[in-house]
Amino acid sequence: MSNFTPVSESIIPNEPIDNKARGQEDLGNIKDGLTLEITKDGNGSQGTTIQGEDIEKQQQDAQELYMDSGYSWAICFACFLLYFASWGQNSGFAIYFSYFLNNNTFPGATKIDYAFIGGTAFGVGIFFSPLINYFIGKIGTRPIIAIGNCLQFTALMLASFSKKKWQLYLTQGLMQSFGLALVFMPSAALIPQYFKKKRVLAGGIATAGSGVGGICFNVGMQHVVETKGVFWALRTQSIIGFISVWIAIALIRTRNKRINVQLTVFDKDIVRTAGFWIFAFFVITCMFGYVIVLYTLAQFTTSLGYSEYQGSITSTMVQLGNAVGRPFIGLISDRYGGVTVAIAAYAIVGILCLAMWIPARTFGTVIAFAIIEGALMGSIYGMLAPAVARTFGIRKMNVTFSMFWMIMGVAGLFSPVIGIKLKQGGGGIVDPTQYVNCSIFAGCSFLACTIALVILRGYIKARDLISEKGDSDYMDPIGITVSARAVLTSCFKTSHEKT
Repeated sequence: MSNFTPVSESIIPNEPIDNKARGQEDLGNIKDGLTLEITKDGNGSQGTTIQGEDIEKQQQDAQELYMDSGYSWAICFACFLLYFASWGQNSGFAIYFSYFLNNNTFPGATKIDYAFIGGTAFGVGIFFSPLINYFIGKIGTRPIIAIGNCLQFTALMLASFSKKKWQLYLTQGLMQSFGLALVFMPSAALIPQYFKKKRVLAGGIATAGSGVGGICFNVGMQHVVETKGVFWALRTQSIIGFISVWIAIALIRTRNKRINVQLTVFDKDIVRTAGFWIFAFFVITCMFGYVIVLYTLAQFTTSLGYSEYQGSITSTMVQLGNAVGRPFIGLISDRYGGVTVAIAAYAIVGILCLAMWIPARTFGTVIAFAIIEGALMGSIYGMLAPAVARTFGIRKMNVTFSMFWMIMGVAGLFSPVIGIKLKQGGGGIVDPTQYVNCSIFAGCSFLACTIALVILRGYIKARDLISEKGDSDYMDPIGITVSARAVLTSCFKTSHEKT
């Protein structure tokens, strides 16, 4: 009998080792901290033991066999539908916001009320992202999305029968917000699980669903508003979104267990890193600019003397730019790096808010501005998942995501209110100077988030120079400390991975 000295879990005598095949077979079952070792006894018999570091490499190799091809694109399409039915529907609120504000639909409701309803729909649900992340780990991705779909459908359907403003707060505001978060949150981390080399492109295609949804729900629902009334528009929208999400649910598969994704409420180690706070500042300032532009351009158009229909065309152009721009941004981001491309994108949108929005007086200028802003200002949605995976590692991506969405929820809740407070005059007034303060605030917010991205790039590059050639997806980058000087001197450096 052969005498083997076991080093860890199992011994397989007289069997040659195929590292890649073994990695594929045991991908879901291997534990961190193991390696393969070949041992021989005195008779020359060969066995294997599992101990240390090679299994980690095998896990990565086996995982990458499934990346960027095959069913990955079905997952991308499913995420496209989820963005279509969540953020796409949310983008349609601009039509209802403008109609309610200009037609006094709910007696006693002020512009601040409608701004809070829009902010609630955008931000309250995703504020609870850490809790949603916890329940994903308990009951699974698809059940959570199904619950959110039913909640979102019910919210809009009940909103269509609302007669008082408190009913609109509860339905189109609070209930829809939780429905949106439950539909969107589980899908947000799926793309990095299935894509590596084409990660930002796939993220751009998936998040373009919000742009396509925005086009459908702005143009389509505006037509329904004009022919059947605003409440039938809400009912129609709820049915379209409901069907779209069920198709996505049928397609979704996750790899949470295989790659040991952390599905917890909070991670104190992440919060202690400088990268988290740089990222958080970027998210807050980006949302301030993004939501204000998204929610006020339709009203800005009517403030120039144009019709509500032309205002809806402006909102649609934002979404058209969104639908076309996000895949394009994703394509070039895979070549040059998501953070690097986002720096250029947000510098452009910040400058245009100040140089193009303020003096805009014609419909053509507003349309051009809307298309450019739509194409570039949503870059956060395509680059966020890859940037989080790059900064904190793929295993901690879900918990990090949920903490950032919580921050985004707070920023999104107050952004419409900030915008409406900065606006001068009431609804229906023809005065092109009403939105000057909004445009200045949005422009400065975008420029601030650009600076944050430059610093974040320096942080990642400085860490890369320390970690040499490790794969940031699978390493633990949180334990690497970089100095402020290293960050500032690395902002424009290159490394072995794109940023």
